[in-house]
Amino acid sequence: MELIRSYRPAGAATSSSEATRPILITGSHRSGTTWVGHTLAKAPGIGYISEPFNPYHRPGILGSRFPEYFAYIPTDPDGSLAANVQRMLEFRYGTVAELRSLRSARDVGRMIRDAARCRTLRAAHARPLVKDPIALLAAPWLADTFDMQVVVLIRHPAAFASSLKRMGWAHDFSHFRQPGLLEGPLAPFADEIEDFARRQRPVIEQAALLWSALNHVVARYRHDHPDWTFVRHEDLSVAPHEEFEQLFGHLDVPFDSTIRAYLDAHTAGSNPAEAETGRAHQLKRDSKANVKSWRSRLTPEEIELVRERTAAVAVSFYGDEDW
Repeated sequence: MELIRSYRPAGAATSSSEATRPILITGSHRSGTTWVGHTLAKAPGIGYISEPFNPYHRPGILGSRFPEYFAYIPTDPDGSLAANVQRMLEFRYGTVAELRSLRSARDVGRMIRDAARCRTLRAAHARPLVKDPIALLAAPWLADTFDMQVVVLIRHPAAFASSLKRMGWAHDFSHFRQPGLLEGPLAPFADEIEDFARRQRPVIEQAALLWSALNHVVARYRHDHPDWTFVRHEDLSVAPHEEFEQLFGHLDVPFDSTIRAYLDAHTAGSNPAEAETGRAHQLKRDSKANVKSWRSRLTPEEIELVRERTAAVAVSFYGDEDW
């Protein structure tokens, strides 16, 4: 099943303004956003910003704080969030805010490093690339407010569940109790989310609900935002050179021999199919083998549970042949 994407036809004209637009790489966590973000950041002129919407991000990078994961931002009444995000996109480091948060020598070292990096990127007029799966529900606001080019990653529900199982990552569903969220984008899942928020469930059950809820939103984005780009993790993994070259072209980012060499090194068959146990990110993988690694990590019962509980949403992205 091929995903509909908004790639520009070969030979189409590119405006200089398009080549400077901020980029947002998002999608559910464990969907390949780090891989895609790091690959794009290997191109010259790109300034990489990692997960500013994470509740634990550094205030020097973004002055606004988010108490919940997957912050939903339908509006910005006083404009303070927009002002802070604009500063971030201009690589203006918030030294005062960061100083107030320092707790250790390591924090001081990080501040010095981040401040210097921001100065360098700002002086170079770097194009900001925000890699943030936690910003998925804020993507429409970010796109509308800052004219961002949005790339949304989708990953097979069983692969997503397998990744959460490997990491042992549970999710606190009470984070979805945000004004307007359960009545709006996540309304079809409101009762289940409330149930999971009240009572802890096994990671696989959590993964099935989380994948369905977040990718229900992604499916809606495909309908409402035809100018955004939607890419399956599996398509990138099976044909990394072809898929990344198209993606780079769409985003007006140079795709050259350096990028090809980086992809060769990070997707080769000699790499491990999966990251080491407990390691969140290991970018050097056998990308083709990684596509189906969930079949050996999940039990047949777990696979059936995930397939059954995600079926209503997964049909928008995956067919029977993908199971």
